[in-house]
Amino acid sequence: MSEPLGATRPDWLLLATDLGAGCDRAMDRAAQLARQWQLPLSVVHATPAGAVDAWPTSAHDASPRQPPERTAAIERQLRQDLGEDLPGLSIHVAEGEPADVILELARREGHGLIVLGTARAGFADGSPGRTAERLVRASPASVLIVRQRPRGAYRHLLVGTDFTVESRDGLRAAASLFPQARIVLMHALDIPYQSLWLDAARRQEFIEMEMATVAAFLADSDLPEAARQRIHPLVEHGHPEIMLRQYVLEKGADLTVIGAFNRGLAFRLLIGGTAQRIVQTGPGDLLVVRATPAAG
Repeated sequence: MSEPLGATRPDWLLLATDLGAGCDRAMDRAAQLARQWQLPLSVVHATPAGAVDAWPTSAHDASPRQPPERTAAIERQLRQDLGEDLPGLSIHVAEGEPADVILELARREGHGLIVLGTARAGFADGSPGRTAERLVRASPASVLIVRQRPRGAYRHLLVGTDFTVESRDGLRAAASLFPQARIVLMHALDIPYQSLWLDAARRQEFIEMEMATVAAFLADSDLPEAARQRIHPLVEHGHPEIMLRQYVLEKGADLTVIGAFNRGLAFRLLIGGTAQRIVQTGPGDLLVVRATPAAG
């Protein structure tokens, strides 16, 4: 079984694209990361069976300017868009349900990172949204969802924690993959009816207790001292998905990182549901770090 992303840098990057304009930002980010990390980049484009229009084949349609066979045309366009200087660039054009094709490649390749974009902010009923949600739920590899236009390397990271082993692996991944970035480690806790029982003194005492828990969480994360110096703990009261979204909008974090691993139906309902809402509502780029059973 592959290692969690936080343990080592991924061995490969897999860019999933439907060739639409909504994937351009993900393509640019995948190319930037491949160059930064000097990793091989695989690009996959999958089209559901029967959805591809055949190229003209009749004598009436033939012409010296007729486009080449579809697969070759797609490969050539992708290589043009990505540039030829990428290490180990490979193109996969397949027929099939996009999520199935991507998952099969991810399972076969092992320890890696899937990069994909969305057609619009948030998820809708369109195919790109359904594909992204399914990959987040089922992919054995971590998933990077790109919504923003890349402007250099990630420099300001927001890492969400609920003190689970999955969120610890997300923190390790953030610190390891982006060694120059500033990291804000947020613990968001929704306290029902807090105004009825938390006066100013109790609120401060409660925050101090939470900060002590965050400090203990950091101490158990086995991070180098240099990485700890880049981490700034933050406690917020409110729904985690709302607090994370608000921070990104107000402070301009360019990547949100969360850890995720489904341990069964109960875990998915109690904790995994929060992760899914974060995926759906986040306004910026989001890295969902896939923890493994070994990490738990």
